[in-house]
Amino acid sequence: MFNLSVNDFKARYTGSFLGIVWGIANPLITILVYWFVFEVGFRSGVRPDGTPFIVWLACGMIIWFFFAESLSSSTHSFIEYSYLVKKVAFRIGILPIVKIISSFYNHLFFLLIFNIILIVYGYFPNVTYIQSFYYLICASYLLLGISLITSSLIVFVKDIGQVVGIIIQIGFWLIPIVWSTEILSDKYTKIFKLNPVYYIVEGYRDTFINHVWFWHRYNQTAYFWLISSVILVLGIYLFKKLKPQFADVL
Repeated sequence: MFNLSVNDFKARYTGSFLGIVWGIANPLITILVYWFVFEVGFRSGVRPDGTPFIVWLACGMIIWFFFAESLSSSTHSFIEYSYLVKKVAFRIGILPIVKIISSFYNHLFFLLIFNIILIVYGYFPNVTYIQSFYYLICASYLLLGISLITSSLIVFVKDIGQVVGIIIQIGFWLIPIVWSTEILSDKYTKIFKLNPVYYIVEGYRDTFINHVWFWHRYNQTAYFWLISSVILVLGIYLFKKLKPQFADVL
């Protein structure tokens, strides 16, 4: 898996003059555009709790970029590596994991850039930073379940790729990344919290900004692992059910 993920990461930028710079530049420019619109345009410089908006925004966006990129690439993993799927002796179930690990390399660069932003705004390293690995495990666990479903279905229904793209676009606005649930009533806030990705995004903010440990959110933590496990079980079942027909369709 490690060798495949490294090769996959390199293949993304093969033939590109700037190489990996593009993988960092595009999301970074997106963050800067949103920062300019909301902080300069709408004058949302500082949140009510005193957190600089750029820090709050970047914290949510870097983990969302990892999630969105992993989901998009892992969905197409069986199609992209069809030559491996057709090999009887190859364990194709690791291919979505390979894509997730490959996206993780980009995420590491973003974490480095984000830590520089934190220091510039006076947020120095805290022991809760190690919690970021826990939320990365959470994101990967949820991604594995979802990607097993989408990557299995797309082999038979190519439209799944378009559906996933739309879901990623809508998901960006349904999760409090550029806006906060503080503007909503308690009733609607509880509805948004049902999205397991909400737990991951807010977990990153708890880690780098609020310095709150995940066990203090025990209700949300229990819910996240329950719903993610259900999705994973469904994904494994669907994958095993459809796997025998992959080679014929591809």
